Amino acid sequence: MPISIACLSHQLLLLEGIEASVAGSEFHASLVRFQGRLMLDEFALDPPRLLLLDGGCPKFSALVLADRLKRALPQTQLMVYLRSIRAVECQSLLSMGVMGLVDTSVSGVNLLQGLRKVVRRDVHLSVKVAQALALSRFCSDNPFDRLSARELTVCDLVVDGIRATDIAEQLCLSAKTVNTYRYRIFEKLGINSDVELTHLAYNHGMKGVESKDGRI
Repeated sequence: MPISIACLSHQLLLLEGIEASVAGSEFHASLVRFQGRLMLDEFALDPPRLLLLDGGCPKFSALVLADRLKRALPQTQLMVYLRSIRAVECQSLLSMGVMGLVDTSVSGVNLLQGLRKVVRRDVHLSVKVAQALALSRFCSDNPFDRLSARELTVCDLVVDGIRATDIAEQLCLSAKTVNTYRYRIFEKLGINSDVELTHLAYNHGMKGVESKDGRI
């Protein structure tokens, strides 16, 4: 019996590329076009064994989408396709229980190998992701490493200029809880405002212009 996987992306070319990569294999891929909202009903009735998430979906960060998918589909293994690489984000995704991280340089053959590992509940990292994580261990002066996965998710949204009420809606939390996370982030980073948080995020490469090879 084919192994069911779902692929969620706003880009048709990526979905078609994934479909081509698994053609003739043990996997059967359901392609889901992201339309700006996460429609969990599409997966809840018949959860796939594995879900491949495009981390570049608009309006939502990879952390937000992974957080919601892991809570809604606890038995589904999750792999994230990263369009840029930030070691602290990668570590947070792994802390959430994401089993696979690949980037734009991954080939169809390597993607298929990664899907097989994740289905077996083995962690799979593409070469560039593994290099970024290894490098971060030798350059551990990034203050954002002090944040938990949920705190980093809130941090990303605050830096993007999203209001506490909208963050609460995205993360299915109360606005009060979101503000509690904000003040905890400020305390850990030694700052006092969203403006300071934004400056710190840009200074440490958490946001900003991407190189053609992604942020490492």
